[in-house]
Amino acid sequence: MGLVYLGRDPSLDRGVAIKTVKDLDLEPEKKQRFLDRFKNEARAAARLSHASIVQVYDVGEDEAFGPYLVLEYIRGASLKQELRDNGALMPARLCEIARDLASGIDVAHAAGIIHRDIKPDNVLMGDDGHAKLADFGVARVPDAALTKEGQFLGTPCYAAPETLSSGKYSPRSDLFSFALVLYELASGTRAFPGDDAIAVAHQVIHEEPPPPSEVATGPKIPASVDALLAQAMDKDPANRFGSATELADRLLAAYVAAGVVDSTTQTIRASGSVSMVTQGGGSGAGPLGALLGFFLLAAVGVAIVLGVTAQGGGAIDLDAADADAGAALDAGAPTRVPTSSDAPPLDAGVDAPIDAPDAPDTPPELTRAEREDLAKDELDRAREAIEAHDARGARQHLSRARELDPESSDLEEIQALLDALP
Repeated sequence: MGLVYLGRDPSLDRGVAIKTVKDLDLEPEKKQRFLDRFKNEARAAARLSHASIVQVYDVGEDEAFGPYLVLEYIRGASLKQELRDNGALMPARLCEIARDLASGIDVAHAAGIIHRDIKPDNVLMGDDGHAKLADFGVARVPDAALTKEGQFLGTPCYAAPETLSSGKYSPRSDLFSFALVLYELASGTRAFPGDDAIAVAHQVIHEEPPPPSEVATGPKIPASVDALLAQAMDKDPANRFGSATELADRLLAAYVAAGVVDSTTQTIRASGSVSMVTQGGGSGAGPLGALLGFFLLAAVGVAIVLGVTAQGGGAIDLDAADADAGAALDAGAPTRVPTSSDAPPLDAGVDAPIDAPDAPDTPPELTRAEREDLAKDELDRAREAIEAHDARGARQHLSRARELDPESSDLEEIQALLDALP
């Protein structure tokens, strides 16, 4: 997808990761839509501040380097490296990481953000031992096939079947990917192994993986954990768990019931890892467009190429993007602090559009630039609704965009597209 540089914020004297996007071989119109979505989704992710999510500090475009993200720099290795070096995790460690990731996933879902690419490569391990999920909502390429001129453009071994067969993303597709990660952490083996993208995708869509206990290379896995992960990896999204936290809690309960994990130790660690989730702020995070915009000029040393993870003097891991059939990601943010209990019931079918909860009323203190950004987000969602022949949804998004920025030059275009719907 691009290169990641290790940079330094000269104002706050801290390291940052600067992720750039390579020149995509797309038609000009599709390329512009990708870049617009890239920025919108980065803005959405930047509104999340949580201990289990790599913070997005800024997004922009540089004349020489193109679009870029400025991210929190994590010194630790990725979960992929931990698996490669140590194999299957001990049950207690598995449950700790599951809880870390579940809290971040559910907070993002409560804010209407779908990750789309949950996998060990995108989980970074902090110096404190906690897991952090990276690359929320930005790792996707429009209209990309699993193979393109021999290039691998996806990670189907961690994708939900509905995303591979019809390009439909939802919170439940994230939960399927989360379950695949837990399967690998428990067993030391991928649920859907293989190097050929098409063959792996066929497995995900049509085949059931073996129980993790049958392929485990590490600690013995109880039958209750086999059953739990089988439900979490059900081909039908409606049969999966309702939230990532529910899955993580059930996983811990299964190991505790089997006498493998001490529930007291887990409770102590969990209570010590709670952190506040703020909107548009938090420790080390400022509003978009702040002084961080010039970080790219402070990028240092060596560019870390595709596939290298953040460790020591390295950079955040970056893998090829998942294919996307055009599902929209809400860039809006709720007006209060989201928690995992705010997560939607996630009972929509696979054909349900990926829209976040209705956007809140715009606070009067928004600046002109902020109102314009929010209006652009609404117009993007209106376009997606029109493509899905959802006239009602398109009218709602268009109305919000008109309220936010009545002078937008795109209003007439979207209105004309809406009027042309059958």
